[in-house]
Amino acid sequence: MVTTYKLTLDDFLEFQNDMIHHSNQYKRAHSMWVRAMSLPLFALGYAAAFYLVPRPESTIIFILITVGIGLLFALLLRPLLKDLYAPLALWQTRRILNKQDTWPKDVTLQLSDTHVEMQAVRGNVHRTTQVPWTSILKVSENETHRFLYYEEDEALIIPKVKDGVTEVEQSEIERILDKHMNTEKHTSSR
Repeated sequence: MVTTYKLTLDDFLEFQNDMIHHSNQYKRAHSMWVRAMSLPLFALGYAAAFYLVPRPESTIIFILITVGIGLLFALLLRPLLKDLYAPLALWQTRRILNKQDTWPKDVTLQLSDTHVEMQAVRGNVHRTTQVPWTSILKVSENETHRFLYYEEDEALIIPKVKDGVTEVEQSEIERILDKHMNTEKHTSSR
């Protein structure tokens, strides 16, 4: 089966969003980001307490109060830090990729009995990715896309609803994926 469509920056950002929520690489980066950003939150809480809390007679009690308020401030805002990571990472990726003139790409997807082949064309640049069915690690999908991961951070992006991809082609893609994939699909809901 062969189908063609245009792969846009929004399609690639959907892939990045899927990776942010499911890849070990992004989980490690997310954890480091939360820990690193907790330090400025602690400093902000400490500084606010230092200038706003009335000073008791004991310096030790004052230091304990300001440190306690700084820790409390960092702990209370930690859930906000966790929720901010994905939008900030996507914003940064979009900002970097908007500066490049690489979108949209004309894609030809070929699903055969032995492999999946994706040919992407942008101007004079032709890129062909051929992945045997046995090399696909997992299939992840959301409402608008399917991602066939062949490495932890590399996947073939297949839009579900796109100009040029008919409902008949979508059902054929679904049938072929069900036939060849032994891995479970991971459905995302964001």
